[in-house]
Amino acid sequence: MDAQPSHDGSASSPPARPAGAASLSSRLLLLTILFVMLAEVLIYLPSMARFRISYLEARIELADQAALALLAAPNGMVSADLEDELLRNVGGKLVAMRRQESNALILSDRQELPMLGQPVDLSRWMWWEAIVDAVVTLSGNADRYIRVLGPSPRDPQTRIELVLPTAPLAEALREFSWRIFSLSLLISLVTAGLVYLSLQWLLVRPMQRLIGSIVGFRDAPEDARQIIRPSLRRDELGLAERELQVMQQELRQALTQRARLAQLGIAVSKISHDLRNMLASAQLVSDRLAASDDPTVRQVAPRLVSAVDRAIALCAQTLRYGKAEERAPEPEALALHSFVEDVAAGLGLTDGSGLRWHNAVPEALSLLADAEHLYRVLNNLMRNAVQAMPEGGDLRVAAAISGNDIVIEIADTGLGLSETAQSHLFEPFRGGRNGGTGLGLAIARELIRAHGGELELARTGPLGTTFRIRLPISG
Repeated sequence: MDAQPSHDGSASSPPARPAGAASLSSRLLLLTILFVMLAEVLIYLPSMARFRISYLEARIELADQAALALLAAPNGMVSADLEDELLRNVGGKLVAMRRQESNALILSDRQELPMLGQPVDLSRWMWWEAIVDAVVTLSGNADRYIRVLGPSPRDPQTRIELVLPTAPLAEALREFSWRIFSLSLLISLVTAGLVYLSLQWLLVRPMQRLIGSIVGFRDAPEDARQIIRPSLRRDELGLAERELQVMQQELRQALTQRARLAQLGIAVSKISHDLRNMLASAQLVSDRLAASDDPTVRQVAPRLVSAVDRAIALCAQTLRYGKAEERAPEPEALALHSFVEDVAAGLGLTDGSGLRWHNAVPEALSLLADAEHLYRVLNNLMRNAVQAMPEGGDLRVAAAISGNDIVIEIADTGLGLSETAQSHLFEPFRGGRNGGTGLGLAIARELIRAHGGELELARTGPLGTTFRIRLPISG
């Protein structure tokens, strides 16, 4: 795939693939060879022990044949040349055959043998002992001669005994080990090659395709060509490709929407700034109208003043939110009961507004919070509650200590929030209570979170709505 321009205008090169031993393919190849060789070692030890036993059994069979030649000789006597030939054929220094009803027949090269240890009895042997003996023989630490006992292949009641030099046995074990090693290496290479090709085709190449799509999308998320096209695979990699495509599409849409919202926010901020200046002039005129002696004007003026004030407040909130210029909280000790009463007075709740106002905050309760920030939060929530009850109702503010937090609840008896309002409750410009912009709740949550607390919707329904504020006691 050709290099695509990145978001800063420069060309983005394809993702660099790990080379040498760092690549996944090379590691898989090396691990496969290692594991196959390890498996061959586990097979090799018992195989070597079995080879040693087979070697000794073959010598027992040759010794039995030599003993038969001795039995066929007149008076059991053979010439020295024939005896040497028989021993050379067996590969031993001494051969003896014992029967229960007869004496032993012996072939010997007439050389004095050293003291020998415990014989190797081929009629009963343990596999772990055979492995140890084979390793000792292969390492060259065994005695020069070994004494072997075993039953005759012709007659189990006949016992064959022979003495063998260990050097030929050790040489045979070395040749056997080399053959096993060569075969194991060949099997390892063939197996590793097949595993490498299979994994390269089934895993590595699809993963490289995924990585290429991720890196390309990172460099140019606005380019729709960087979104991966899933294959028809039904395995985990196919699922990963499809999920990556969905994620890239959603992220691209979100980035596009965010860019447009950013541009729109700049435009709204400029409009709000100019509109606020216009509304300031309108506010002066409305104040003069409120002082007029004309009854009709005096009746309409309060509504005009209220509408202008709301418009100015909306412009101020929009500018403040767009600039993200909220200062850090400066906590101070506040008597919460009287503080809530001040907010209610500012909203006209204590002047017989037609609502039943209940301040259920304990008078002794205090907390550490920024007075301006908390006033704005409570003012917004309580004003929303008033707007939710145009025909009157109950507005109640309560507070209590819960663990390490102070919990404040603002409850009204309005008709509750719609599902649409609940789904976008704290999102700016996506609606709020009574068709609002949602800026107030978004800013209120930001202010509470700046204190280390949380603002949440506790419950809502036909019987009313309750918002809950959690603030740490320590501020």
